[in-house]
Amino acid sequence: MMSDVAAVFRTLRGHLVLLVCFATLPALLFMFYAAGEERAAALRRIEKEALLLAQLASREHAHQLEGAQALLHRLAALEAEAPAEARYGCPDFFAPLLAGYPQFTTIGILSNDGDLLCSAHPAPAAVTFAKNAAFQRALGSTATEVGEYTVGPVVPRPVLHVAYAVRDAAGAPREVVFVGLDLAWLDQLVAQADLPNDWALLISDQEGEVLGRSQGASWPAGRAFGSTELRLAVRDGKPATVEVPGAGRLFVLAVPMRGVPGVSVVATLPYAHVSAEANRAFYRTVAALGVLTLVTIACALFAAEISVLRVLRALARTARRLGEGDLAVRADASSSQGELADLTRSFNTMADALAARQREAEGIQERLRALSHNLAIAKETEAGRIARELHDELGQILTSVKMDVAALPRRFGIGGTSADGAVRAAAAEINQRLDEAVASIRRISADLRPPVLDRLGLAAALEAQVRELEQRTGLAIVLDVGVEEPVDWLVAVTLYRIAGEALTNVVRHAGAESVSIDLREDAGGYALEVRDDGRGITHAEAEGARAVGIAGMRERCLLVGGRFEISGLVGGGTSVLVTIPRPAKAVTYAAHLAR
Repeated sequence: MMSDVAAVFRTLRGHLVLLVCFATLPALLFMFYAAGEERAAALRRIEKEALLLAQLASREHAHQLEGAQALLHRLAALEAEAPAEARYGCPDFFAPLLAGYPQFTTIGILSNDGDLLCSAHPAPAAVTFAKNAAFQRALGSTATEVGEYTVGPVVPRPVLHVAYAVRDAAGAPREVVFVGLDLAWLDQLVAQADLPNDWALLISDQEGEVLGRSQGASWPAGRAFGSTELRLAVRDGKPATVEVPGAGRLFVLAVPMRGVPGVSVVATLPYAHVSAEANRAFYRTVAALGVLTLVTIACALFAAEISVLRVLRALARTARRLGEGDLAVRADASSSQGELADLTRSFNTMADALAARQREAEGIQERLRALSHNLAIAKETEAGRIARELHDELGQILTSVKMDVAALPRRFGIGGTSADGAVRAAAAEINQRLDEAVASIRRISADLRPPVLDRLGLAAALEAQVRELEQRTGLAIVLDVGVEEPVDWLVAVTLYRIAGEALTNVVRHAGAESVSIDLREDAGGYALEVRDDGRGITHAEAEGARAVGIAGMRERCLLVGGRFEISGLVGGGTSVLVTIPRPAKAVTYAAHLAR
């Protein structure tokens, strides 16, 4: 698998892919940088939303305080103008007035001692505000005073009381009018802001006391912040991610509440939501830029495919066909531009030059083959002529000389003396030497041109050759010939010489014990196979520079238009197979000489 991948990247397409990847590496780095910036931007956006929500809650609370102050001033004016006998009664308009201000839990009047004189909301008996911060501050002030978020004595939930003292002509406090500001507006604010359900608003003092919360706030049962880290975040007013017991990990941002010292509006959101939103922004950016990078790579590869790879593949296919011998093939230059077009034209020019050289080489080879053919014919003709002259003329001369030497003792009347015996012995020795010379001449004549080949035909010549070799070497040779005589003289000579050379190679190199020779004739021509049981020839030996005999057999076969094959056999041995086509018109050696 790894080798296949490595092979792919070794191709031009693989190199282009790597090049495009390296080229897009800065874009990939920028992609992660941009995704990180997008994630940071998402976090900043969440912080901004939290800040806006807290500031909105602070402004809303300040607006409500301003409304409460205006209402208290109006109520104080009405109380100051009321007759003395009606001052300590509960005005009839208090209940309808409370219905018109849903943010208030109650509207009431307190005595100088803090006793509840009147309340628009039904209150328990013997309710006192003597220790209420807003009441105590209002007694000593001529302005509207805001207390602290406490669980109201009239309504048992966190309430912020706002009080204003009604004074007599001498400036002494006569009574105190007050309102209780409810925290239900937090839920309305969250709903109106159309924020995710996980957002929540809390009202907290500096000690971490939770004075109020929106209904969506996921908060533990206790009212106080259980985390010192969270209390510090509220006091510092900076965005923070803290672990809150019972509520998990939260993102918090606190803003001081306007008009209420020591009280803050805390916007909270589960950190998992913050992280998920930031991660979504990160992954969205990574995915978008990743798709863009892949599209860029695909476009680059497509452009390379159209402009470069297609032309180069066509050139490669053309070069491969050219290397396989199809010299007529040419590359299409119409689909390439610029340097590729120049490369294609140069390739075609090279192919034209190669084709011309090939035609020239083929012409030279044909002429050389024709010359070799003529030389072979001339060689065989001359060998036949020399063999005849050696056999007929020189042989006859030596025979006549032998007869003359044999007649010398009778001609000169040599008797039985010792001197005469020496002469007869010399004459006998000369006769023996002459016999050896005649035998050598006959052997040389047979090697140059076996007389049996011309007189009795190819089959008899092969039989004589095989039997002579068997007697000389002891090699077992099986000869099977099935041809119709006479065989064309040049084909017969070629088959005879190749068979002789093959047998010589067997004797010299094969170390064989037996050889089979099979010669067959069919409508297509002649087939000769020489097979031995020796050690077997290797491909390197058959094609080596020292295989002179094999080269000679191959060349002889080519001269008559045949095909030569030699191969080692499975299990040992060598096979020589020669096929020669039938000539258009067979010519015997005698007919050839007659020409």
